[in-house]
Amino acid sequence: MKIRCLHGYFIFEETKSGEISSFVSTTGLELVARDHYYTFAKLAAAPDYSIKGKDLLGIPATKTFAGKPWEVFAANGFVYDFSLDVVRPLELTVLKTTVKQAGKRFVSPGLIVPGSITVDGRVQDFSAWFSMERLTWLYSEVGYV
Repeated sequence: MKIRCLHGYFIFEETKSGEISSFVSTTGLELVARDHYYTFAKLAAAPDYSIKGKDLLGIPATKTFAGKPWEVFAANGFVYDFSLDVVRPLELTVLKTTVKQAGKRFVSPGLIVPGSITVDGRVQDFSAWFSMERLTWLYSEVGYV
């Protein structure tokens, strides 16, 4: 299964039929359909705009902006913390994680919460693959702020 985290917004896409249901059963993370992909339930309700000072998935928006949900997140500096089911400013994430290079890819012990702190900085974006057979997380790209 392919996973993209764009500015703290998650997109899950099947590479084989049935991967989403297997992923949910294996990880316990709930996903719902939105457009051509799956995402977390809270993110499925993410609007394509924000108005400064108005509620944006539980917190006040910092900017007035229109675009794709991940662009709205980027404009406001927000990320989704799936471990707590909250949207928050990137810099308020206090989790630490490791991301190690393994050949041309990177590995981490689990799905990275955006904003997590590593020795290279705060994670903002990533592209990953989850292997059902091996129960491993492989990252092809990791972007930091």
